[in-house]
Amino acid sequence: MSNTTLNFIIFWLLAVLLSGAGVYSLFILKKLPWQKPLFDTIDPAIPISVGKKGVLIFSKTNGFRHRSIEPGIQAIKKAGTDKGWDVTATENGALFNKDYLGFFKVVVFLSTTGDILTSEQKKAFESFVENGGGYVGIHSASDTEHHWGWYDRLLGTHFKSHTLIPKHLVRAMLVTENGNHKATRHLPNYWNKVDEWYNFKENIRGKRNIEVLISINESSYPAVWPKGMGKDHPISWTNQMAKGRMFYTGMGHTAETFLDSNSLLHIIGGIEWAGRF
Repeated sequence: MSNTTLNFIIFWLLAVLLSGAGVYSLFILKKLPWQKPLFDTIDPAIPISVGKKGVLIFSKTNGFRHRSIEPGIQAIKKAGTDKGWDVTATENGALFNKDYLGFFKVVVFLSTTGDILTSEQKKAFESFVENGGGYVGIHSASDTEHHWGWYDRLLGTHFKSHTLIPKHLVRAMLVTENGNHKATRHLPNYWNKVDEWYNFKENIRGKRNIEVLISINESSYPAVWPKGMGKDHPISWTNQMAKGRMFYTGMGHTAETFLDSNSLLHIIGGIEWAGRF
């Protein structure tokens, strides 16, 4: 092989790697540069009747949209019906006002992405949570509103990256750290799940009011690029903000999350805990 051919091959490989990193940065870590957030401002109709166990599923996306959203809505609605919840699903950010949110006990951000609420809508949601409302974040709810300081404190951190090379979806061993919580009491101490596993900007362990429910054993799966979080990798946890409760899980990239009893009951238990059902 001539030096010219070898140099061409090396140059081509470098170009592929660099372009791959660029695509990952644009599509996974950031919004597309030409993409502007779309905000809803038209006031919604007030619901006729919502019972004492009202659940609002919010799945608005101004970025990557997960195919698991629709199966997730269906699964939560079915489980909610069985438990006597009144479940409403929407992508209309204008519902985030004092009057409308007052009908619900808990709001679920189901794989939301990007900037999804106006300043006034954010204030309404902050008031809802701090006055006793519940919040549940699923998967890319942590890749939402990166510049909203209050929301970052509610979650405890934000999405940084996810498993990609050598595999995007990988089977990992999960460690149930608190088996007495509503969201975990059905789980074994150690179990396995295939998902897109998130790395976060900060490790939330040890932060005030935050309790880790489940962590990942990173030695159970390969992570060449990007690297993981190391020996301590929480993936599901709770927080309390004033009078409100927060439950977050990084699971949910795949629709199978909502078919698997372990992960679905984990989410349903988190909704029950956050809503005080």
